[in-house]
Amino acid sequence: MKESLSRAYRLANELAPLFELGSKIETMLSVSMYYLNQYMGSERSSIFLFQHWNQQLTIFSSLDLKKYEISIPTSSGIAGWVFVKRKPAIVNDCYQDSRFCKEVDEMTGFQTRNIVCAPLIDYKDNCLGTIQSLNKNTGDFTDDDLELLNLAAKMVTTAINNSRRYDELLVTNDARKNFIQKISNNFEHILDQ
Repeated sequence: MKESLSRAYRLANELAPLFELGSKIETMLSVSMYYLNQYMGSERSSIFLFQHWNQQLTIFSSLDLKKYEISIPTSSGIAGWVFVKRKPAIVNDCYQDSRFCKEVDEMTGFQTRNIVCAPLIDYKDNCLGTIQSLNKNTGDFTDDDLELLNLAAKMVTTAINNSRRYDELLVTNDARKNFIQKISNNFEHILDQ
């Protein structure tokens, strides 16, 4: 128990400074995946985000795949199951699990042995996507690994929402500046007459 708390604290310590407003979300999440791999002792970690326009989960952050390279229906794979059910999952023998989507392994050339996956649920109770770690370097994924992933999921979800809000504020601020400039120009034009 003490070791898992220490590991969670160390991961949170690594991730927290990354989530500053104004930072590029892609960079924050890529570095987060690097640290998650280190603390999970896994080969790969990634984030799938839900795309409303096509109703699919699309890779958003991974150290080895390009953004948007892989998309899967929400009804497909362990990530799809976790997204729909809004429950985390540990699967230590993927090819024996009926939820597993072998097509992703075929597309990437990677062979997934085991996976731990958690939903990204925001403060409004919306599921934004999933976060997962694949192929634990030694042994199987455990409940302690799942707790660590759930912590990372909460931090990543907060970072995604903060980034979206920050981008909205920038757009609003630009619109306000343009509006003030137009009024100022019109006012100057009226005074010149």
